[in-house]
Amino acid sequence: MGGGCVRWGTSLCLCLLLAHCTSVCYAFLPDFWSRVLTLSWNSYTHQYMTEQALLNVTMETLRMVPGQDFGSPAQVGLGRGFWRSVADVVRANADVDFGSTTRADPAYHFDSERVDESTQVLREFWKQTLLLAQEKEHQQARRSLGRLLHTLQDFYSHSNWVEMGQRSEYLHLLHPTEPAVPVASGDQYLVSGSREPLLTTGYVNTYPAKPTGKCSHGGLLDGSRHQGAEGGINKDSTSPLFSPHHYLHKEASELATTATLMLSCLFHSRLFSVQELPPLVIVMDTTGSMFEEITAARLRAMSIIQARARSHAPSLSGSFLLVPFHDPGVGPVQRTDDPEEFQQFLEELMALGGGDEPEMCLSAIQLALIHSPPQSEIFVFTDASPKDRHLYNTVKALILEKQSKVTFLLTEDLSNKASGRGILKRKRREILSPDRFSLYSSLASVSGGMTIFTTNKDIHKASAIVEDSTTSHKVQLDTPTWTLGKKKKKSYSVHQALLSTAGPLAELEQSGGLYRICLLPPIEPGQWQLTVTAHGSVTFSVLGKRLSPLFCKQRS
Repeated sequence: MGGGCVRWGTSLCLCLLLAHCTSVCYAFLPDFWSRVLTLSWNSYTHQYMTEQALLNVTMETLRMVPGQDFGSPAQVGLGRGFWRSVADVVRANADVDFGSTTRADPAYHFDSERVDESTQVLREFWKQTLLLAQEKEHQQARRSLGRLLHTLQDFYSHSNWVEMGQRSEYLHLLHPTEPAVPVASGDQYLVSGSREPLLTTGYVNTYPAKPTGKCSHGGLLDGSRHQGAEGGINKDSTSPLFSPHHYLHKEASELATTATLMLSCLFHSRLFSVQELPPLVIVMDTTGSMFEEITAARLRAMSIIQARARSHAPSLSGSFLLVPFHDPGVGPVQRTDDPEEFQQFLEELMALGGGDEPEMCLSAIQLALIHSPPQSEIFVFTDASPKDRHLYNTVKALILEKQSKVTFLLTEDLSNKASGRGILKRKRREILSPDRFSLYSSLASVSGGMTIFTTNKDIHKASAIVEDSTTSHKVQLDTPTWTLGKKKKKSYSVHQALLSTAGPLAELEQSGGLYRICLLPPIEPGQWQLTVTAHGSVTFSVLGKRLSPLFCKQRS
């Protein structure tokens, strides 16, 4: 009885193994779990080769920075933005094995003697990736690069390149002017393991049909392995069950990794730059009551641009995006990499007309999310509630998809009197609900941003959060939200990497409900404790860089 259960369990495991591997074992294994399921622990996967190549290029780039001593990747602490970019490439790479239009097409995998077709696919991916990178469609470029790398990596495990004694990359694949190796034609036959100087790849299963005497891909899942020339030439893994030439897997994977590294070097500076600055994204209400807010945004943007110019090369000033809204109009979206042009966009904003609650704020945020890169920080300046509340779920979904943060700077001046500059305040047609900004608070909470309530008088001070959040090399340490009725304590670790070299101990600024605490070095590394006594909800945004600002916002 017990033995029967063991045999049944073993059969079940084998069935599950075969079911999973049906779509993944015609190439280098896609990821870690494929390696586990095929019992080939030492195999190089598509994921491993891609990640290692990108990581190695990044570390070499960092080591070239003058005056910096970078150790291991763990010590450097590469941010989530970098790893998200790497994940774009890795997922696109794996999709070639799982996509309905690519998984069984031999041209995407260098199978079935489709060497010329596969080479053409590679070159098309190459052109597409270059074009997307030039157009600054970085996420799409990374996905195109992932597909390109998959097909390129497959060449070394699916062809007889290694069996021919080649120990360097085949440059002709992407560079037509490089010398080409003769390809076996339809009437030329090679046996498995042949060292003749003719390039070929193995047939897989029944489509296209394998001619008699031609090489098979081979392995447990290849139905053509018993036809004609038996066996196979694939080197996808270290498992004899799935890879007849498993003993050449290391050589094939090393060539594939080197080829991946060479391509990664070409695209790294544009698609994975560790020096890339966060984009500055501003959504601005331009109705007549927003004169002070527009002025504060202009001054803060100018401060950010000047700081970047002092500390970075002009080519690394970052990107800028502005979305104005003024009921009933929204937009246009103004996007540029030129800081002077962005300042001109802001100079052209006019706080005129309008004035009725509410405004089309969510429509403007939606446009900003669509046109800004993933993981952007978006800053919304308004004193009006949203008129387009029906877009809440759409905007929320976009925030979660792009993992962007949205921070609201809301000026609550309930006076209807004219301002000192003669600009009329927003007219109120009805008594305003005390929770009219609740949707903003909800979106900020979902995104990890903040809702800052301030006044026209204090808006410039409150806008300091924009500058602190868009500085380079910032580290998000914590964003807790507490409901307090008594004293509360929270501790944070201050590491040497977060410290600079000179200045007073700390600065404290208050703007309405926003408290801004800047810990200024020299500071002794260790546990620092923040003690707060307040009533109501309190949200913290804790950022670390060479000086570490803490934001504390309270709404009674």
